[in-house]
Amino acid sequence: MKAVIDASVALKWQFEEEEASGPATLLLNDFAGGKLELITTTLFSYEILSAINVAVSRKRISEAVGKKALSYLATLGIEERSFEGLIDLTFRTARKYNLSTYDCAYVVLAERERCDLFTGDRKLFHSAERHLPWVKWIGNY
Repeated sequence: MKAVIDASVALKWQFEEEEASGPATLLLNDFAGGKLELITTTLFSYEILSAINVAVSRKRISEAVGKKALSYLATLGIEERSFEGLIDLTFRTARKYNLSTYDCAYVVLAERERCDLFTGDRKLFHSAERHLPWVKWIGNY
């Protein structure tokens, strides 16, 4: 089985107090155990880096913990796929569903790969659930 994840799922692995961190960890365990192939867009690393930087700036975590989290996520081997050929569709999807282009890059990648997108972003999930059935809430994993 293959699935796309967005940065919100991976951040739940680092911030265990976040909602649905348990199901996110189950997904990670399935990936580590070879039961699940995880892919993501090339935006993933940038979003993770930004979120960790914000967490350090807000003193949610220390800089050392932030560096460790970035290092850990980089070693997982989640395949990052370019959405270069999907830019037009990403833009059209964002316009159609009033979503961010960042979110739609993940949505469109999952559509192209014919697999589910797991998200920990409730706004994205609720905006997409009626029209985009492959967008799944990580809490239901």
